[in-house]
Amino acid sequence: MAIEDVFEIRNLLYSYCWLIDSGDFEGVCRLLKDADISYGGKLTYSRDPEGYMQTLKPIVRYKDGTTKTVHMCIDPIIEVAEDGLTATARSYTVVLQGITKKFPPQIIWIDRKFDTFVKEEGKWKFRTRNFVTRAEGDTSHHLDLSVFGKR
Repeated sequence: MAIEDVFEIRNLLYSYCWLIDSGDFEGVCRLLKDADISYGGKLTYSRDPEGYMQTLKPIVRYKDGTTKTVHMCIDPIIEVAEDGLTATARSYTVVLQGITKKFPPQIIWIDRKFDTFVKEEGKWKFRTRNFVTRAEGDTSHHLDLSVFGKR
């Protein structure tokens, strides 16, 4: 295992956070295009970036195009297999949101992520991602569930 592999995988984890916070949902889907996505261990999307976009659809993007969130990938534990072609990672994500003069920063979401990766043509990419929610706070400024006829 090369330390460069760990850094490249870590950057994939962090890229997800930056893309979401920037409102770049197309970028998120490109990042996860080859991944099977699960929620609580239940497979939801299998290498389906267009389908995964449905998960992102209710996230509110403000006038500046961002989500007004800060996704923090915390304590990533990355393990690269001896062959250097597969890897696993587990991490926490804490999501903060606040809007100056509207409401103070607050934690709106905490989850754990369990990821697997494959190295193809010299580059690491997501193979699976499992989101496991630990706690949900006030997401009323983050999610617009009316897009699905809810709320």
